[in-house]
Amino acid sequence: MSQVAEQVQTETQAVQVSEPQSKFILPSGKELRLNDVLRFCYGMCETDIQVLMTLLRSSPKPADELAQELQLSKATVNRVLSKLLNLGFVKRVKETGNKAGRPRYVYSLISLDELKNKLVKDLEECANSMRNLVMKTNLSTPNS
Repeated sequence: MSQVAEQVQTETQAVQVSEPQSKFILPSGKELRLNDVLRFCYGMCETDIQVLMTLLRSSPKPADELAQELQLSKATVNRVLSKLLNLGFVKRVKETGNKAGRPRYVYSLISLDELKNKLVKDLEECANSMRNLVMKTNLSTPNS
């Protein structure tokens, strides 16, 4: 394993994280959890969240090990990992020592601080966009 992958693995193992259970209540009374926010803001499906939470609780892993652990096809896991990479939630490191054939990559979650900062920043941008939409919308009544 490369020095970068070992560092990521050590950093990941040092942090004990449980799946978020906190929730908040919308003005409508509907309860939302982090999974609901991930679905709404990032278009994640249950499988995307399952892979993300697995990476949150584990050391860096190649796609085939994730697929086996989650009992998903490798194609599904590769699709999810690509999406998580594009969203900036996951990083990919080329595994050293594999000289023949295609390069093998290990995937890990970005650091927890980076993840929290990214989520907060994205949610603030989303809230500002919604606020601007409301402010620009003509909400006049028919009698106005």
